[in-house]
Amino acid sequence: MSDPKGLPIAVECLGDEVYLQSLHYDLAGLSLCLKVENRLVEVCFHSIQGLRMLNEGDLLEFWAEFSLSNGWLYQLSDGGWFALESNRTGFMASGGKALNEFLIVTRKECVSVLSAESMPSVRWG
Repeated sequence: MSDPKGLPIAVECLGDEVYLQSLHYDLAGLSLCLKVENRLVEVCFHSIQGLRMLNEGDLLEFWAEFSLSNGWLYQLSDGGWFALESNRTGFMASGGKALNEFLIVTRKECVSVLSAESMPSVRWG
């Protein structure tokens, strides 16, 4: 697998103090509520194919490029979870669907999202 590559998505507020407050998934999609430097923000995906949440310590190969010093919301272009899963013969999502991969980085958790959307909605509270 190649090294993970991607770019941070421009958001209103950056910082090192980013915490996941809640994660909600249902038929309408995925909603993540975060606290960024004491500000609340909701990130929503309405057309998701998959999601994965891991402790940030289990993603050491991502740290160089996807750290809180560079941002907390990223769009990956190569070497992420989608690339890893695409090596499995049973991974059906790799068969022709145009999916985008996003990574939400917090002080503790990292959430990977595979979505048909070009960009999630971001709403500040």
